[in-house]
Amino acid sequence: MSFLNKNFGSKPSLTKPIIIVIAVLLVIGCAYALLGNKASDSTSAEKPAVEAAPEAPKTEINPSGLDKDQKVKKVDDVEKVVAKWIEANPKAIIDSVSNMQRKAMEDQMKNAQKNIGPKKEELFNDKNSPEYAPAGYDVTIVEFFDYACGYCKKAQATVEELIKSDKKVRVVYKEFPILGQPSSEMAMVAIAVHFSEPASYQKFHSALMKSNERGKDGALKIAKSVGINSSKLEAILKNDAQKIAGAIQANLALGGSIGINGTPGFVIGEELSPGALDLAALKEKVEAVRSKK
Repeated sequence: MSFLNKNFGSKPSLTKPIIIVIAVLLVIGCAYALLGNKASDSTSAEKPAVEAAPEAPKTEINPSGLDKDQKVKKVDDVEKVVAKWIEANPKAIIDSVSNMQRKAMEDQMKNAQKNIGPKKEELFNDKNSPEYAPAGYDVTIVEFFDYACGYCKKAQATVEELIKSDKKVRVVYKEFPILGQPSSEMAMVAIAVHFSEPASYQKFHSALMKSNERGKDGALKIAKSVGINSSKLEAILKNDAQKIAGAIQANLALGGSIGINGTPGFVIGEELSPGALDLAALKEKVEAVRSKK
């Protein structure tokens, strides 16, 4: 407050108010981006992650109609300047926030690419992660997913189409429960299925993805429906609970380290592809990896 009283009012100029306007816009943009990042932890699983947006066109600044001879002496005067400018240029704020989000996403993708290389062993060769591995496969897709995620269910259908048409694609399944307790319970049952009857995992996984069952009881119901030994599965859930929880925590840490903050997320070769991909995009990325070999 004392700063404003001391520095404003000496000249009938809008130079300093404009500086404040710019500062306010930056604060608004930073706050928006920060809140958006926090919200994405809980909501991005139900939304397909968006690829980097194209660079926004330059924003045209409209005159605000302010009186150039108006004296700015106190906080209220500054607020009026800001309000008037925002009213005349709402698109400038939207464009500013969009540019900040685009830059943040680009930075996230760059960091992800750096981290994938050192994490190859965890991504592609983790024995705690179920897999579909046809003989002679030459490309591996790693999928991070949540059974409660609607877009993961759509992605599962696409992955199934891919492996039916391309017999040289391997899929590594990474349980990544981020949508609450039911998700965690289903992931635990899924890992237990992998530990008890690994050959039955893919059948169980597909059935659970296609169902509306939730939580432990729902997952156990699906396991029984595809012929998995219920008594053996319950015993593993009880006796290997710590190992199962450790496998899931490792997946969560791994995903976080390579920039996955929502589901589904794919690693194909050394490229992170956040969000649900359609069949054409998935095939294109597989072929891109294959062509480099």
